[in-house]
Amino acid sequence: MEPQTSSTTPQETQQIAPAQPLSGELAIVAAETQAFELAQRQAKMLANSSLVPRDFQGNVANCAIAINVAKRTRLDPLMVCQNLAIIHGRPSWSATALIGMVNSCGRYTPLRFVFDDEDNPTSCYAVATDKESGQELKGEKITLEMAKKEGWSTKNGSKWLTMPGQMLRYRAASFWSRAYASDLSLGFYTQDEVRDFAEPPRNITPKNPFAAPEPQPEPDPQPIDAEVVVEAQPQQEAPKKRKPMAAAFDELIETAEVP
Repeated sequence: MEPQTSSTTPQETQQIAPAQPLSGELAIVAAETQAFELAQRQAKMLANSSLVPRDFQGNVANCAIAINVAKRTRLDPLMVCQNLAIIHGRPSWSATALIGMVNSCGRYTPLRFVFDDEDNPTSCYAVATDKESGQELKGEKITLEMAKKEGWSTKNGSKWLTMPGQMLRYRAASFWSRAYASDLSLGFYTQDEVRDFAEPPRNITPKNPFAAPEPQPEPDPQPIDAEVVVEAQPQQEAPKKRKPMAAAFDELIETAEVP
């Protein structure tokens, strides 16, 4: 009796064989690749949306960074895009979003702001209580004198002059979060701080020594002091008056020679 031969092809054998498990390092690389591809698809979706600010519209790279920040802070990616601004090349939170992150994290009691005078405040500090230890956490006191010395209130269009109470509250919350909850804000400054602290980037690109020099503007013509001399015009003879036709005819007869 002849032995039975298998009709399974090599391709079918390869499909039936179980996949070999990846090693630890290869599994990590595969997982990171899949996570990167997923984040890239999400970033493309956000970049095509009109709900995100201008810094993220059409910019897939900025949206991908915002998604990374959202994962690290456990926030919604759209919320991060709407509250994260790029100012002078630095990502920065809005002050209201920063206060919301501290109050909603569950580790502290809601931030309280203590003013020296409720009607005409000149100083403010933020305070909250750690729920696990019960310790009261008091932040740095921010004063209007500090804002003046640091140059925050002397810039054009500064809100420190028009709404000092609100600016004191925002700055006190920012100082408190960096002192006790820097993991929530990832160490980012607020938008108002970046505008006050950072300077606009300067162009430090060296000039091309082989480039042709730029043409210099021509100097303005200097006024010349000169006397205006008016030449005397020769007097013209007055036109002779035409005699009447009758008088001219009589004069012609008198001067005519009689034959």
